[in-house]
Amino acid sequence: MTATESSASGIPQIAGHSQPTIHSENLAIGGNVGAVWRAWWTWTPAHGIFNLQLPWNVIGTNSTVVITASEIDSNGNRFVGAAAFQVSSIAPGNGVVTFKINIDWGSSLPMRTDVLVFN
Repeated sequence: MTATESSASGIPQIAGHSQPTIHSENLAIGGNVGAVWRAWWTWTPAHGIFNLQLPWNVIGTNSTVVITASEIDSNGNRFVGAAAFQVSSIAPGNGVVTFKINIDWGSSLPMRTDVLVFN
């Protein structure tokens, strides 16, 4: 994980994660999608702009990856607060996805990222 141009605090580190689940193995989903995977990660508090990476062996260069981010409370529950969390520049690779996160707030906040992978 590497920080980018205007990070304002320490780089977020992975604090926890779910067990990945597959929702459609060996089912005909349609089009060119054969499997859909879902998992989430929690991150240490931060604010600013960062390039982050998530290692996950189901991701390949041709995967479609969707990432959402939200603030979490002390129990890990997602909520919509006043801070803007923005995910952009999602780039899947072999066994990893790199993405840009902007936590637009004046102090560090914990977050959760939810990830869907379509293969």
